[in-house]
Amino acid sequence: MATESNCAVIGSGVFGILAVREFTRRGIAVDWYSSDPEPGGIWQAMPWGKTRESTELVNPGWCVAPELRTKPTVTVQQFRAVLRSWSDERAHLQRRRFLTRVERVTEHESHVRVATPADELPYAFVVVATGHYGTPNIPFERTGDTCRHASEVRDLSHIGTHQSVLVVGGGQSGVEVCEEIIEERPDIRLSWCTGRRVRLLTRHSPLAMLGTCVRYATRGEPPRGFVITKSPAAVAANCTRMPTRVVRVDGDRVEFSDGSVQRFDHIIAATGYASPVGLDFPAPDQGRTKGMRLSPHRRIAALNYDGDGCGGASMRCARKQAVAAARVFAGVGRPRPAAADPAQSGTVSGHDSRRSGPPAQRTPPGSTRPVS
Repeated sequence: MATESNCAVIGSGVFGILAVREFTRRGIAVDWYSSDPEPGGIWQAMPWGKTRESTELVNPGWCVAPELRTKPTVTVQQFRAVLRSWSDERAHLQRRRFLTRVERVTEHESHVRVATPADELPYAFVVVATGHYGTPNIPFERTGDTCRHASEVRDLSHIGTHQSVLVVGGGQSGVEVCEEIIEERPDIRLSWCTGRRVRLLTRHSPLAMLGTCVRYATRGEPPRGFVITKSPAAVAANCTRMPTRVVRVDGDRVEFSDGSVQRFDHIIAATGYASPVGLDFPAPDQGRTKGMRLSPHRRIAALNYDGDGCGGASMRCARKQAVAAARVFAGVGRPRPAAADPAQSGTVSGHDSRRSGPPAQRTPPGSTRPVS
């Protein structure tokens, strides 16, 4: 099966959307791969996405977008609509291969081959923009069915009146679940296990504007994190905060790291996601901007490269990497891909098109590595 595109983009999150947008803006036709049904990445509605419908975003940060600059806070629905509008620009230059798993990406000196269960196609250049979110992570032992990951909790209808709920996880997801319970089900007896002492900030405080990755410390105390809330007073007044860790869950019995034991009717683990294995190709070149890495022949560009300090912190970061990748493509030229030459190839395999964040690991050309 032939393709009219000389470029492929793998991943349909923010970085993938902006890469497709930049390439098509330059008149370049793109084959767009994703294992999701539509663009949006983690910002899609569950179960494909990982963002709760009650989430609000703070400017600046992810929502530094021209359409949203006048809004101090942005709902996830508004942000999702902007991403959808960007995705639909110049659709005639896109060939969407969604709900498609990329099994193998092989770099040759003159081209790259992308293999799926259905076919294998050659490209002059491939952009991998697949994020850092793997499978849901619950980092403690558990038995029984009282404990569920937050991504599995679509609504609160399974929780009875006046039942007790423990939310585990001291990050942004944890406080968002707490806020959702406080707003929708004030009858629930709520406890929040943060694992550390956390500071609650309003969305418009100067410290919140810096981003949730910042930590702070006071003299004589270890660093503590902070989370951004709609109402710190409401969270403080309506849930019991527990700065300890969950060690084990056995049915409704919860053991904590401080030696205490309590019972809860429901446990919701807002404990993040396991890091995917990611695209593991030799990446000696940091590319033209922070957060982007290139393969040895400069025909594969990984955006939002894990450990390079970008971390998807802003739209500006994503745009810069998309522009840099398009310039690299212009530099390598647009030769019509040739037949595969196994003697001059470097292969990565098993790639889930929602995954990326390749570890900085050197391997000799011609080797095969898993991708998740």
